[in-house]
Amino acid sequence: MRKENSSEWPLTDVFGICRQTILPLYKKPTFDSALVSQLLFGECYQVQAITSDQNWYKIFHEDTSLTGWISSKSIKTITPVDYASYIGQDFQVVTSPIAVIEYLGTNLYLLPGSRLHFSEMELFNWQDHIGFTGTSRSHALKATREELIDIALKYINAPYQAGGRSIFGLDEIKCFELIYAAAGYDWKAGKLPGKMIDPAHIIPGDLLIFRDIERNISQLSMYLGAEEVLWMDEKMKVSDIDEWETLQKNKSSKQYVLEGRSILI
Repeated sequence: MRKENSSEWPLTDVFGICRQTILPLYKKPTFDSALVSQLLFGECYQVQAITSDQNWYKIFHEDTSLTGWISSKSIKTITPVDYASYIGQDFQVVTSPIAVIEYLGTNLYLLPGSRLHFSEMELFNWQDHIGFTGTSRSHALKATREELIDIALKYINAPYQAGGRSIFGLDEIKCFELIYAAAGYDWKAGKLPGKMIDPAHIIPGDLLIFRDIERNISQLSMYLGAEEVLWMDEKMKVSDIDEWETLQKNKSSKQYVLEGRSILI
């Protein structure tokens, strides 16, 4: 039933999967709306509503808990059974800067974080079976700190883009959500996983969080070791940890706090 005084119709038990390199997720059902996020190849979603003109679908991305609108031209539905299977079972996460998959008779380029719904338990060589070129890892296997940093460093020089989740544009918070997710650690939007630790005790792979209390703004960086951190400025970059902290203090109000956070088990 259509919502009263609304231009959208609710939908239930409708599910989809991203079958393109990047799928923009908009705040409103219009192309000039703000970008909420982006979905990568193989990520699944639940359809919640459709506009009365059937040009836009409102979707819920379970992995990040984000909601937004996608164009009807990008919708690719799957069955509820397939959705439950893709969400609940292991899959391969693309880790190479650019990968290629043979899809619908042509080559489709995949970005880091894209998903291939084959596990390490398959009885055949899935790479050859689907014509995949690149590197990937099992999402079910938690990455070591060394593997996590190797994944993170692939995003160096990626430019800033609000809502971005790719090497062609990264959000300052979503960049770390994407990196840790590719390493097998789930991270819902707005909810920091792991546990808080003393900043003096951080080790490579941990996060440093600079919180401007007065303005309610946080800046994240990943500790790489050797007194260096990875963080988003105008692009993803590596800086000396003291330089990064000084920059944050110079931009912040007088009330701030520095926290450490360990996400890896």
